[in-house]
Amino acid sequence: MADEVGFDVVWSVEHHFLDQFSVASSPEVWLSAVAQHTERIRIGQGVRLLPYKYNHPIRSAEMAAVLDIMSKGRLEFGTGRSASAVELDGFGIDPDESRAQWDEALRMIPKMWTQEEFSWDSPTFKMPPRNVLPKPHQKPHPPLWMSGTQPDSAILAGERGVGFMHFSMSDPVGMDKKVQSYRDAIARAEPVGSFVNDKFAAFTTMFCGRDDADAAERAGEPICWYTNLVEAVYASLAGLSDNETYAWYRKRLQEEGMKQRSLDELVERRSAIVGGPQRCIDSIEWYEEQGVDQMILLVQAGQLKHDDICDSLRRFGEEVIPKFR
Repeated sequence: MADEVGFDVVWSVEHHFLDQFSVASSPEVWLSAVAQHTERIRIGQGVRLLPYKYNHPIRSAEMAAVLDIMSKGRLEFGTGRSASAVELDGFGIDPDESRAQWDEALRMIPKMWTQEEFSWDSPTFKMPPRNVLPKPHQKPHPPLWMSGTQPDSAILAGERGVGFMHFSMSDPVGMDKKVQSYRDAIARAEPVGSFVNDKFAAFTTMFCGRDDADAAERAGEPICWYTNLVEAVYASLAGLSDNETYAWYRKRLQEEGMKQRSLDELVERRSAIVGGPQRCIDSIEWYEEQGVDQMILLVQAGQLKHDDICDSLRRFGEEVIPKFR
């Protein structure tokens, strides 16, 4: 449906152990199936978790290349370190090492895709000369992305020359400043890949109903359930040791606590886009004014019904997307 009505990318997260919040532990398998049933829409890993106990860097490079071939060159390769203590603990990952491992893997994988003989020798990762196969369909390689919730993450992405996926739905305030910090960092980028991907994407939930009341009736409860549950997932990171790379989560939890917000508040904050076509247009225009290049819209949340999701997708594709072409 999304391919048919004009969406540009379908993204899938990678999560583990999170019960009803997200059951997407093998996104490359599902995205391969998506690729076989679509023609135009791009296929996004949003994200592949790169700490080594989640996914070995060589295997990440191999699986992504196969997915790019299966989709005939439609892969967007998003990366990240993790979104919850539940997942880090479950895989036995030291939170003090997660960012460094993500960074090192992000630097290695594009070289595996483009070099006939790749090798690496660092204190944390060693590999003798090998030809990592297959190579991606896209040349020199698929676009690279990084996800993040902290303001500093946008700077990290920009400095590495990769696209940034702003995954903090509950914190859209000051979006323009985050976009600008990303643009400033891109200007001084030392790309980890063969080219710069200078796109800033923002993530939120979306349901497009016949009008605002219809959208609230069908999607209000599940959208609130999901969006407020995100707060609990982020809060789990606040308790991870005293590592400075997670300090933002601790400070945020101390200052704001875990708030349960109503649908009206979420819509007002742009933490959710739930309404008729005009409200959806107005909300997307707000993000556009902040400098955002792409919207990533979570369309399935909680107990939303499949038929309602398809109805929302079609209406958004027919009445909202054309306003931004």
